[in-house]
Amino acid sequence: MEDLVQVFLEESQEILEQLEEDLLKLEHDQADKELMAGIFRAAHTIKGSAGLTGLDDISHLAHRLEDVLDQVRSDHKVMSRECFETVFQTVDMLNKMVAGAAGGEQVNPNEVAAMTERLTFFLSEDTTPLKTVPDQVQQTKTGDRIYRAKLKFRDDFFESGTDPLKLILELAEKGEVLEANTRISTLPAFSELDPYKLYLSWTLVVRSSLPISELEEIFIFVFDDNEILVEDITNTYDITNLSDKKTGEIMVDDGIIEHSDLEENLKKQKKIGELLIEDHKVTRRQVEHVVEKQQAGRKCEQVNTIRVDTKRLENVLNFIAELVISHSRVKELACKQNDVEEEVTTAFQEVDKIIRRLQEEVMKTSMVPIGGTFTRFQRMVRDLAAEQGKEVELSISGQETELDKRVIEQITDPLKHMIRNSLDHGIEMPDVREANGKPRGGKIHLNAFHQEGSIAIEITDDGKGLDVDAIYRKALNKGLVEENIKLSKEEILKLIMQPGFSTAQQITDISGRGVGLDVVATNIQQLRGTLDLETTPGEGTRFAVKLPLTLAIIDGMMVTVGEERFIIPLTSIVEFIKARPEDIKSVEGTGRVINMRNEYLPLAALHRLLGLPAEKTDPTEGIMVIIRDNRKKIALLVDDILGQEQVVTKSMKENYEQVEGVAGATIMGDGRVAIILDVPTLIKMAGR
Repeated sequence: MEDLVQVFLEESQEILEQLEEDLLKLEHDQADKELMAGIFRAAHTIKGSAGLTGLDDISHLAHRLEDVLDQVRSDHKVMSRECFETVFQTVDMLNKMVAGAAGGEQVNPNEVAAMTERLTFFLSEDTTPLKTVPDQVQQTKTGDRIYRAKLKFRDDFFESGTDPLKLILELAEKGEVLEANTRISTLPAFSELDPYKLYLSWTLVVRSSLPISELEEIFIFVFDDNEILVEDITNTYDITNLSDKKTGEIMVDDGIIEHSDLEENLKKQKKIGELLIEDHKVTRRQVEHVVEKQQAGRKCEQVNTIRVDTKRLENVLNFIAELVISHSRVKELACKQNDVEEEVTTAFQEVDKIIRRLQEEVMKTSMVPIGGTFTRFQRMVRDLAAEQGKEVELSISGQETELDKRVIEQITDPLKHMIRNSLDHGIEMPDVREANGKPRGGKIHLNAFHQEGSIAIEITDDGKGLDVDAIYRKALNKGLVEENIKLSKEEILKLIMQPGFSTAQQITDISGRGVGLDVVATNIQQLRGTLDLETTPGEGTRFAVKLPLTLAIIDGMMVTVGEERFIIPLTSIVEFIKARPEDIKSVEGTGRVINMRNEYLPLAALHRLLGLPAEKTDPTEGIMVIIRDNRKKIALLVDDILGQEQVVTKSMKENYEQVEGVAGATIMGDGRVAIILDVPTLIKMAGR
């Protein structure tokens, strides 16, 4: 029973997430009967599964939710805003109860009873918030229609406690059965027959005056796990026009056999290719080439999935990390020998390839689409906009972009705060927008995409934008800047990321409480990411976040300064150059710059930024590494370049303390530690 409860808790969380997403869609299109049916099935599934596992409080609340949804679905009603609010709050309560069951805690029974009572209100006959669907939304009945129902159930269908015969008889009650065909080709020999398995499938043709949705409702509880298809064939059903059809095609249409049965028997006949070869029209090689192309086009890869505890994946990644370090150590010891055979070197190269492939495959298992995180924000925007009396639509793109699960978990809160910031500070009230010539409804767009080996996430709104002057005045009042110091627009915008900074005129539940963008910026920096901000008065604001694909392993270039070794992430490196004396210039108030193909870049020495001794302090003697963060680039002076390395990152904050300019550390093959540089922070340090 404990295993059964655990499976229910995992699956119910996914079902409730999908249920909330579907409810948001239904709110904009209540005429979508298929969407409504899916929502109803979700509530029914939670009710049944919770009851089966003994979680009766969850089952009873889900049952009452199912009753409300059934009344809407069966009586062709539309849900008012009040009803939607109650349904959303019920989903929240179910989420809370599921989380409580997972943690061994029980939700206050009085809260559950109050929610059940609110749902019961919508079940009374004189409930006004449920209204009849307008005639134009309902499916009209235009005389008798002819439907074909193809019913293929799972072989373990009997174990669900449902009798397929009852479903067929219920379908027959909806109209006149014109044809009923049973497929028996899947029946095994009598000696191999398992009485607990269902081998048969059926195809029925029914004439009915009812809309197709009412026939589909018969199978509403078995749609998800079985192959059920109900289609309107009124315009194509004509038994007098079958002379041109082949016998096999008619049998397939009638459901007596499947295409696979037909193809299997056709294979026994001589193929067209063989006939053409016999007549010397083509060569055998030509036929084989065509068949290969045909098979390649038909190939369909079947994807099977299993649930794996994320802790196990993390353990595997940690073991691979240790394997990388140990392998590098063994390789270095072996290569120190003067008479290393070529076969040993080749073997190490092969092991390198295998370990790298293993790393990549295991890392892929921890990569998940960010879409699941994005869709959760739609509900948040809906509720906050209603609370403030604003009209706001959140649009999403790039949901399929994959990111390390640990990165997604840690970036969710910063993204949530930025979206709330856009809604509270950015989007104006409907009347204000209309007076300024804008649509009453504001828009926030959330987008994710790959960029230069990293993940970029953008949050854009079409609100009023940030008031740079107001930010500057607020910073002066707080003593964050001195009045005689001039700041650029970019520098002023960065001030809103200072602790406790807010331009809100009044404190709300969303902002103005001293928890500002400084928390967002800090969290993103801890993920080795960057946050940029752009704004245009009257047009809107854009937050741009850039994150690494994974926190575990990075490809980097090893450089040296004095006796120390450093890793620079490859994604941040533009190129390496050897500077000439005539390329180095001094600019008053800026420092030294280097001319690189008529582009002047700030010049910074790594040993000076980190306060270390160096062998080469002259820019013309060392190596200049051109690094960049978004559109900012600098030339970084190092002593030498040792080569490319794939390294396992270790947190400096967890093992020591956070150091400016340092993203982490790694253990090399010889057991020494190499520092992984934080390029965005280095560029900021160079600009001081």
